[in-house]
Amino acid sequence: MPTIAKIWRAGCIIRSQFLDEITTAFTKAPDAANLIVTPVFAAMVKQTDAALRRVVSAAVLGGLPVPALASALGYFDSYRRGRGTANVIQAQRDFFGAHGFDRIDGADSHHGPWGSGF
Repeated sequence: MPTIAKIWRAGCIIRSQFLDEITTAFTKAPDAANLIVTPVFAAMVKQTDAALRRVVSAAVLGGLPVPALASALGYFDSYRRGRGTANVIQAQRDFFGAHGFDRIDGADSHHGPWGSGF
């Protein structure tokens, strides 16, 4: 990952100091699964999280599309949770196609009670 950031810095329009920070973060933590978990970027996200939420909220309330910012915020919120709304997909697949779902307690695959009373 540090090499990729260096290559981008050398031959790309994105010749920013930010790429140096990416290179440094991955050099210090080469096994990091995501920049968000590196100390520098974790501090950056912590410092700017509230502002991003305010910007996205104001834009949405004003009817302004901010798909990249809203997507970044959604990604961050999903990434930081042990369990999230993606589990609903398993229930939908089971309801419509009887695919079953895994319980969080690790028990075998199950099917939901999707009878007519549901």
